[in-house]
Amino acid sequence: MKPLLACLAFFTTTNLTVGGTGYEVTAQQDGKPVTYMVNFGGGFNFEQYTAYDPVSKKFVYLQWPRNADVPKPVSQVWNHESGQTVKLYQFPDIKHPLSVIPSMEAMKFCPITGDGKFKAKPVIAYD
Repeated sequence: MKPLLACLAFFTTTNLTVGGTGYEVTAQQDGKPVTYMVNFGGGFNFEQYTAYDPVSKKFVYLQWPRNADVPKPVSQVWNHESGQTVKLYQFPDIKHPLSVIPSMEAMKFCPITGDGKFKAKPVIAYD
């Protein structure tokens, strides 16, 4: 019983840091649920950007070693509604540059269905 208590004490008193999180997203399309996975954040050895490619209709990832330089944007566009300049990055195997989705909280609409009331649940922590 003592080893079990020691393990519980370790996990409840230690700050565990996680590099990235995988989310299960459930959105509605035509009254039917659409569920998929999306990852945000890097791991112990790598950093990662996440984007959605509307042509291939999938989430894509740009990864680089944690000790390397951060990828530079290949272009930028000005958003006339917000007045912000959005940086665009070249993602592997994608023909056109895309904007980064910085986090799950920053994603206000499901890019697959357009649902603004989607639910996201963290299901994987990786580092």
